[in-house]
Amino acid sequence: MQDLLVLTLSLMLLFVAMVVRRHGHASSKAVYTRLATRLKSTFAGWLRQPAIVIRDRATAHRLLVRGCVGGSFSNRPPSMAPSAVLSHRRYHNLTSAPYGPFWRVTRRNLTSEVLHPMRLHRYAAARRDALCDLVADLKEQCTSSPDGLVLAAESIRTAMFGLLATMCFGDGVDPGLIRAMADAQHDLVQFFPELRVFAKLPAIARLIHRQRWSKLVALRRKQEEMYLPLIHARRSRQRQSGETPAYVDTLMDLRVPDDHNKRRRPRRLTDGELVGMCSEFLGAGTETVAAALQWIMANLVKRPHMQEAVRPHFGFFTVMKHPLRAHLAVLP
Repeated sequence: MQDLLVLTLSLMLLFVAMVVRRHGHASSKAVYTRLATRLKSTFAGWLRQPAIVIRDRATAHRLLVRGCVGGSFSNRPPSMAPSAVLSHRRYHNLTSAPYGPFWRVTRRNLTSEVLHPMRLHRYAAARRDALCDLVADLKEQCTSSPDGLVLAAESIRTAMFGLLATMCFGDGVDPGLIRAMADAQHDLVQFFPELRVFAKLPAIARLIHRQRWSKLVALRRKQEEMYLPLIHARRSRQRQSGETPAYVDTLMDLRVPDDHNKRRRPRRLTDGELVGMCSEFLGAGTETVAAALQWIMANLVKRPHMQEAVRPHFGFFTVMKHPLRAHLAVLP
């Protein structure tokens, strides 16, 4: 019913566009905007999912913690992730997938194959290289800047993206390509707020906001041009025994339930889904860690007494060439 309604409204909008096109670009755009506003206000009640507000803490605890209604409250609102928007919500990544078999399989793969403490030690060499690159970048800025200005935020973001690129695609990724991927990912993150217009009536929104849709398609195509060669290279190469698997290797080995097949037979992830999940891994890991480190640095600058409290602990680790995770865990 909803698909039929969207199709009908799309045909109506196309007819109106053909009629008003002769009146010029400015007037046609004004007609598009007024028509979209009226359609949204008229049909939003039919298409919008019911909003449930729970104010009683006992009821919230029973629904969310005790899980007396199964997974009814485990889902999230429709995501504006590019993979979901571009595929008309047919394909998802981990953050955009609704709660269900696909989400559980992909989340289990990420937590057990990459983020588990027993797996993270395999990337110790990559972490050391990223730390050395970060320190070298900060030192270079200190010596080259006439006023001693250091852009620590950009250095942290660059180092984290390089580390995650190695974890995602393995060793040997060209540094120039990593910088290009980081720039493309940053452009996509900055464009996220513009995707809200596709949350309701996406078929009509694509016609009204053609420039935004074209920009989104161009950003995703740019990512595919950089990611797919790396994915195909990992797929065609012969893995060595004892080699640390990359995140994309675990995704290519993964079998997910096919929600669009009546028999729900397990299937492999498509290239579009692989690109979306790699972009999600690189973007989420970089931005969250970089933001956390910036918050820590800002609080250290704001509270000098905290610097004196942590200085003895860091003095102990400076004499260690390669501190272990167990040693770092004792930091306050």
